[in-house]
Amino acid sequence: MQAHKIPLFKHWVSEGLARAVIFAILMTSLCCFALYSSPVTIMGFYGIDATAMQYGMVVIYGSTVTFLALDVRIVKRFTSRGYLLLALAINGICALICFYSRNWTIFIIGQFLQGMTCALLSGIVLNLIFPRLESTRAKVIGYTILYAGIQISVPLYAIFCSAILYVRDFNWLFYGIIMLLILLGLSVLITMHPNARLHKKLPLYQVDWIGYIYYTYITLALGYILVYGQQLDWLDNPYIKILSLILGLVLILFVLREMRLKRPLIDLRIFGTKNFVLGLLLLVIFYLFKGSTGLTYSYVENVLATDSLHTIPLWLAVIAGTLLSMFVTARFVLSGTNLMQLMLVGFMIMAMYYGYMLLFVSVAGETLDFILPMFIYGLATGALFVPIVFFTASAAPQGMALYASLLGIFARFVGFCSSIALNNQLQLYTKGAIREKLRETLTETNPLIPSLWQDIQNTYINAGNDMYVAKNASDFLFNKLIKQQLFARAVRDYYDVMLVILLCIIIALLLVPRIRNIVLKLGKNNIPY
Repeated sequence: MQAHKIPLFKHWVSEGLARAVIFAILMTSLCCFALYSSPVTIMGFYGIDATAMQYGMVVIYGSTVTFLALDVRIVKRFTSRGYLLLALAINGICALICFYSRNWTIFIIGQFLQGMTCALLSGIVLNLIFPRLESTRAKVIGYTILYAGIQISVPLYAIFCSAILYVRDFNWLFYGIIMLLILLGLSVLITMHPNARLHKKLPLYQVDWIGYIYYTYITLALGYILVYGQQLDWLDNPYIKILSLILGLVLILFVLREMRLKRPLIDLRIFGTKNFVLGLLLLVIFYLFKGSTGLTYSYVENVLATDSLHTIPLWLAVIAGTLLSMFVTARFVLSGTNLMQLMLVGFMIMAMYYGYMLLFVSVAGETLDFILPMFIYGLATGALFVPIVFFTASAAPQGMALYASLLGIFARFVGFCSSIALNNQLQLYTKGAIREKLRETLTETNPLIPSLWQDIQNTYINAGNDMYVAKNASDFLFNKLIKQQLFARAVRDYYDVMLVILLCIIIALLLVPRIRNIVLKLGKNNIPY
């Protein structure tokens, strides 16, 4: 029997167990993204600033995006079990090195390699499952389960990381990842057939390696410019200017190469489809709003002083809202509900989230007050992600479903990086404006300031501290209170801006010409990255 016709799992493995192993592979492939669930901890462990931490996320995300395009060909060269075990081994070695190292450069290199293994693991799972789903109903249900797994992976692993960080240092997260990889590796080794492969064996001599290098540079350079742009003053900085010029040159070379090749890394002719381009734009917009929730978690940690363990209810609320919304949305999709109407409902639910946050963000808030808005955010995530991806996939021309998937995940990456850039830029302006207003208020002529400072100092003196300690402690606490006020007000102003942008998008979608005629069509080669 030919290798690509051998069943992937051994004969004694039931269908339920096989599906469980496949889903475990998918979820484990995303575990490295959870390292960023506590930004303060990772910054303290490596001694870096927030911008460097953000670029670490860009590196692992960008590496995943670019290697997925290459993995489509490489997966046809190796047996499935051997390919999976190789990815798990590389991931585990990287985690082990990072466990014993506190070097940021080594960590970034490890993140790049782990991003490649994430693409490898998720790519082989998607190639295994979704081409075998024949009916549209089976595809919608299968895609929804996949999207739900992807969307809840971050909050799920955030809970896992919160529990570890409550009792251990940051590097023990790598230990936890290694344990997960070992368990998954044993499961793959026991259940999967050693000689089975997904496709007929193909040589690697026609793989577009040069295109992959171009694509990787474009992705990482774009991410660097968007993340570091505000800190380095954008094009006024010579380094950003040179990087942008090289990026433009490489982009031109990449486009010319892909248009010329018979088997390109990505067939760029797909951009000739207007509705597909609109779908990519909607994905970028969705991730632009999705990325703003990181500010909520920072607010809960910094202003409300909530430890990692007590943020778990917030993560659970996101998971519950996402799962509920995705499966309800899938039912509407199956019943033939207009995809654009579903997207409009999703954006309206997202507007409710921002409106709720504007009401409750303050320095005197409670963590429990934000369980409901995070649940609403989860509802918005499910109500938006499913119809946007289906809309984009349905708009793709026949024979280009694979490239639609690859460009879809690139659009999500661009939206993610853009959300970081917008967050950094708006935070700069809002904090600057608020600081000026405070400067007008916090003066020596304000009679409330000395009395407040004196009350704080007296509290420390009454607690048994001497005058010197009480003075220094009161100065520290007073400055901390000011910073909390600044941050809370900046969060409110940021969400004000996002709400206005969101309302403009809703109005624009209502005015879009009749794109409502798109029929949901998911071909055999649609693979939903």
